[in-house]
Amino acid sequence: MLHIYNETSPLTDLCVCLGSAVPQFDSYRNDPKQLKNFKMLPWNKAKLLKQQQQFFEVMSQYGVNLHFVNHSDVHPWQMYTRDTGFVIHNKFYFSRNRELTERVGEIELLRQSIPTLLDQDMIEIIQGKIEGGDVLIDEDTVYVGISDRTTLDAVTELAQYVKVTPIYLGTSVMHLDTRMTILPGQQLLIYPSAFLKADLNILKTRFTLIEVTEAEALMMGTNVFVINPTTVILHSSFIRIARLIESVGIKVEQIDYSEPNALLGSFRCATLPLARL
Repeated sequence: MLHIYNETSPLTDLCVCLGSAVPQFDSYRNDPKQLKNFKMLPWNKAKLLKQQQQFFEVMSQYGVNLHFVNHSDVHPWQMYTRDTGFVIHNKFYFSRNRELTERVGEIELLRQSIPTLLDQDMIEIIQGKIEGGDVLIDEDTVYVGISDRTTLDAVTELAQYVKVTPIYLGTSVMHLDTRMTILPGQQLLIYPSAFLKADLNILKTRFTLIEVTEAEALMMGTNVFVINPTTVILHSSFIRIARLIESVGIKVEQIDYSEPNALLGSFRCATLPLARL
């Protein structure tokens, strides 16, 4: 079932989780770092669930098989399945160590919910911590962000299994995919100012850059999701970004995803691809 060699081939199997356990905004006061450092905004839970259902409908229209993780009040952020683990080629990698204590244990719930995920297909990263939002795959190269949620020792361990190119972000960036996402045709949607010059030069040798503004990046403007080699899905308020992507021949599906965005996790954050053709 596991088959991910890039970010853009036709998606066939996707792990998601309904945000039923997400707290109401008024009751969420336990993480000022989330609210202040990363500019988390107020959200409407009922609206969030409706927007998720709209997204699931679009995925179904494109023939994507959805695999649902059971939601749990103990794990309020499980709807952002990307960070529980990640598939590289035919293996599922994960770390039990997590930056947020309420995310510890998500991997066990995911394994219970998806029985086809077998022990022999899984590799645990023991050192440090690593989350899927920091991992972008481009065939023989895996770009991994050293960020607020992923540490260098974990990336060093991952490099024992696959070819890794580390990208240094610092602790003020939550995940790599909040600043860049690989698009079809070796295009890279990116906020360049978030990157060291040396890392940016590496990326320029492999991709054509489509640049977003700081304001767009802070509102998850790079966190789009590729459905297949001709189509991406994007939050409907990013009109300028949609035009830039369309200008290089890529179709853009647009739906309102304001509430997951307010929680600082858009389409890519809320999806865990299991297989692409």
